[in-house]
Amino acid sequence: MNCNRIIILAAGRSSRMKRSAESMQSVLSDEALNRPKPMLRVGPNREPMLQFILEQSLRAGFTEATIVIGPEDELTPAFVADWNQKGPGIRMRMRCVIQAQPLGTGHAVKMALEQDPVSDDKAWILCNGDNLPTREALARLRSAPDGQALLAYDRYALGLDPKKTMAFAVIEGDDHWVNQIVEKPTESFVKELEKKGTVRVSMNIFRLNGSKLMPYLNSLQPHPDRGELELPTALQAMMEDGHAIEKLDIAAPVLDLTQLQDVASVQEGLNIMEPFQLEVCASSPEDVELAMKAGAHRVELCAHWECGGLTSPETDLRLSVKSGIPVHALIRCRAGHFSYSDAEKSWMTEQIRSALQAGAARVVVGALDDRGDLDMELLGHWVKSFGAHRLVIHRSIDASSNWEKTVSDLMELGVLRLLTSGGEMHAIDGIDRIEELVKLGFEVTVGSGVMPNQMAQWQAVGVEHFHASCRSSEKVELPIFDGTVNRVSSERVRSWFNR
Repeated sequence: MNCNRIIILAAGRSSRMKRSAESMQSVLSDEALNRPKPMLRVGPNREPMLQFILEQSLRAGFTEATIVIGPEDELTPAFVADWNQKGPGIRMRMRCVIQAQPLGTGHAVKMALEQDPVSDDKAWILCNGDNLPTREALARLRSAPDGQALLAYDRYALGLDPKKTMAFAVIEGDDHWVNQIVEKPTESFVKELEKKGTVRVSMNIFRLNGSKLMPYLNSLQPHPDRGELELPTALQAMMEDGHAIEKLDIAAPVLDLTQLQDVASVQEGLNIMEPFQLEVCASSPEDVELAMKAGAHRVELCAHWECGGLTSPETDLRLSVKSGIPVHALIRCRAGHFSYSDAEKSWMTEQIRSALQAGAARVVVGALDDRGDLDMELLGHWVKSFGAHRLVIHRSIDASSNWEKTVSDLMELGVLRLLTSGGEMHAIDGIDRIEELVKLGFEVTVGSGVMPNQMAQWQAVGVEHFHASCRSSEKVELPIFDGTVNRVSSERVRSWFNR
């Protein structure tokens, strides 16, 4: 079941935050009293908490976001619109939906699904607007499970005071499945869980399916004390009726912004936002697994790497997605030039559709016309059919006949993401062109001869995404066929992180 949407709950009353702010006098306390909590500016350049959640979502492979806000919140929609539109196109497909009354998390999720529906055959991720998970955690939850799941955090790996985690829900279950989620557990209950092993905490980061959950949301009754429609009640009823939730055990930090006093620890913990993103070119599920374990942030999956890459079989894609990192699927129906026949164009259109259905986060595409310019008719058709935010234009742009026209055409196309060497054989020789692309607002992944020791030079011009083959060749003597294989090398992937 594909999962491309993240739903972020940002409409809470923030009662604890406001109570803590009332006892303090500072710029942040004024913000806490007058801004939604996810819009509290905690970043080094005054970025709001929500921005970091959205950026982690992008890095984890999400292409859609729904943000639940309160009826009087004008700050969040304005921020979202400004953050999402970057240069020629949008980063992801985004909507803000209104929870007219603060009737609890179950009601908030119901509003999200009614106002911005998710297809019944797709899953979605739920995340609080005051919690920042790691990229790895979100990516794993997005792609690894087959159905519904939640992240079950080791309470001692959260990076939070264990006393604070006593206010969080704990998870009771076996090695694979959740039995119950216990809100505000007693100390004695937690001690009983400790006797059985690691105490697992829920940070309300779920992978769910609307068609399974919605009947239970519709049946919710107000809590007898708080009067709210609470999501855990619906989840428990759903599980008791046989709709299982997988338990994904994880030991990782989460930045929590419950009270104003949490701002300092959030700011100290923002190093979970990685300074760059490494995309490794993988040719098999085995390559993907090696790249992921060595630290790669995502992969471009292609077959026949030796000829520049061709579209991988759908089975390879489905297996690769299970690795837990985003997969960008190369779409190229044959080797050779990038000017395609009508039959080849239809073929690649179906390859795109198949790749996205198989779980690819995005597809890497490109085409030129007979003059060597971008094939705007074909690329425009793909934008209309699949969304510009799910396309990456590959190095066909480096083979185009007129760089200035290509850049102009790309701006018109509205595709934000490019994989390019700046029109040169080696990307470092095209750095001036790439710097101009970055200034125009493109998200550029640089590829072709890019080395870890060039990192500072690239980052100085605003590049954050790097494409590397990280291959090692192994030649096996065979009497008939060329026995050379080119597998991803864990050592070469790790070299990007051991500088």
